[in-house]
Amino acid sequence: MQWLNPLQRRLAVVGLNASGVADGQAHQDILPGCKSVVVFASGGRGLWDAFTEDLRQHPANLTEHAHPLDDFVARAIEAADPDPPASRRWIRCAAEPEQFVDFRPLAEGAGLGWRSHTGLLLHPAYGLWLGMRAACFTTDPLPISTPLRGAGPCGDCPGHCASACPGGAFEGGRMRIRACASFNVRSDRCHGSCDARRACPAGAAHRHGDLQHHYHYARDTGRPALAAALGISDHRDGKGPQWADWTETP
Repeated sequence: MQWLNPLQRRLAVVGLNASGVADGQAHQDILPGCKSVVVFASGGRGLWDAFTEDLRQHPANLTEHAHPLDDFVARAIEAADPDPPASRRWIRCAAEPEQFVDFRPLAEGAGLGWRSHTGLLLHPAYGLWLGMRAACFTTDPLPISTPLRGAGPCGDCPGHCASACPGGAFEGGRMRIRACASFNVRSDRCHGSCDARRACPAGAAHRHGDLQHHYHYARDTGRPALAAALGISDHRDGKGPQWADWTETP
C-alpha cells in the first residue's frame, strides 16, 4: 500500500526505526476486518535523542505530562498519520494504552526479533535495546514479514544475562518475573538498572546510555534525573515499577 513506506520513513526520523507487519486476522476485536498489523519499535538511542531534544525546546512537554515519552510518541504518530481513515487504528504500547495489546507475540509475528532468555525481544541489529511503541491495525492486506527462525543469538550463548543477574532470577536459562520482582522488593540493588540486560553482548553498540536506562527502569528517580540533566524544574513525581504487584508471565 502506498501509505506504508512514507509512514515508516517519517516515524524512523524520530527513532521509531524498526517496523514489521504481522497477520491481523486474530485482531478483529481491535479493528473489524483487520488483515494486517504494522508494529513500530524504537531501536537503540534514536527515540531517546529525539525525545530529549524535544524537551530542550519545549520543557512543558516534560512538566505538563505524566508520561512524557509516551506522549512524545503519540505526537509523532499524529504528525506522521494526522488523519487516518477508518481502515486504520493505532494502539500504543504505553503506560495508559488505548486498549491493552500483548506486543511481544505481535512483534515476533512481525519479524522484529526472537524471544530472549530475559523475556524481552532480541532484535537482529539492536539486540535487547528495542522498545515496542505502537501498532497500526489495518484492513489493508499488507505483505506479512517473515518471522525469525530458530533461537537467535540466545541459542549459542552461555547465559551472560543469567550470570550477571544479582537476584538469581533465572532458572533453566529463563528469567522468572516473580523471582525478579521478589528480589526488587527486598533490595534496591537493581533500582534504575538491569545488569542482566546490560550483560547481553547482542547489539552492544546500541545499548542505552545511563540516563535513558535509569529513566526506563526507575521512573521515580529517573524522571528527576532527566529533568536535572536538561535543567528543567519539574515538580511531578515519577512512578517506579510496582514490584509487589508483578506476577509470573507465561
